[in-house]
Amino acid sequence: MQPPVPENETERISTLRALAVLDTPPETDFDDIVRIASEVCGAPISLVTLVDTERQWFKAKIGLTGPTETPREVAFCAHAIMGRDLMVVPDATEDARFADNPFVRAEDGIRFYAGAPLLTSEGAALGTLCVVDHAPHRLNLDQMRGLRALAKQVTELLELRRLVVTSVLEGHPEARSVDLTYLTEARIRELRPIADARNIAITLGVTDAASVQADPGRLSRALDYVVFSALKVAPAGGRVAVRVLGAPVPTVEISHAGGSIAPEWQADLDGTREADELVPRAVADILRAHAATVVRTNATIGSPDVRFELRFPAH
Repeated sequence: MQPPVPENETERISTLRALAVLDTPPETDFDDIVRIASEVCGAPISLVTLVDTERQWFKAKIGLTGPTETPREVAFCAHAIMGRDLMVVPDATEDARFADNPFVRAEDGIRFYAGAPLLTSEGAALGTLCVVDHAPHRLNLDQMRGLRALAKQVTELLELRRLVVTSVLEGHPEARSVDLTYLTEARIRELRPIADARNIAITLGVTDAASVQADPGRLSRALDYVVFSALKVAPAGGRVAVRVLGAPVPTVEISHAGGSIAPEWQADLDGTREADELVPRAVADILRAHAATVVRTNATIGSPDVRFELRFPAH
């Protein structure tokens, strides 16, 4: 059976190949996302899939052993990339598209599938973040919102990887005055569905105006990653508190429960060691290009929180 093909297939495949991600080794950030997706959706299997011309390849997976790819013609994700929103199949045996699929007909086969397309800013669906179960399943509203938001994080990770692989980070960021509060608030808004799905309180406090000289696109991606890194190590039911300060220098302060070991991007930025993986290395490079420094500060006495500050030059 031939899978459906998007109208922009040529451009979609070109964009996918330009990322230089196919057939690369596992990376911690992608593995973290499938772990969280599985937890949030209560599904034993979660995958980051990239749909190539003849196959779907798994960049990350949990709950599934065996091959790292399957033929595109039998891939649920080949159907999911045809849309721009979540595709949910509560029971594959009752769906005409999949009832005869070998992965459905197999012993202990697929029953439930939900896939969120990985959409670029140009509208190309590169693959999906999906969750799978061997029993019929439904998602509630918070779970659906969380899966969509996690898929957006996968797309952000792919773009951060690309910045290193293609050396796009070379050169200086665009000199432009940017409202640090606006950038941070936008990132938290994107991440809130993930926090809600994990029952984590995420808050933003602002003390005064803070502006920085920045390339807003790059800095936004780096801030998104930094806040998400805190969110993903916070335990379910925990908290992440973000505060933006304008004086004495523009600062983003983040405090969260858990994760006492400094993440790779932080160790790279403070000069301890270069990050082993591409994504945290890209984040450190972006922040370094903006002359940002990271300072680990003390949390309130008796608090289990970890606190650090990202400080930017005043201008």
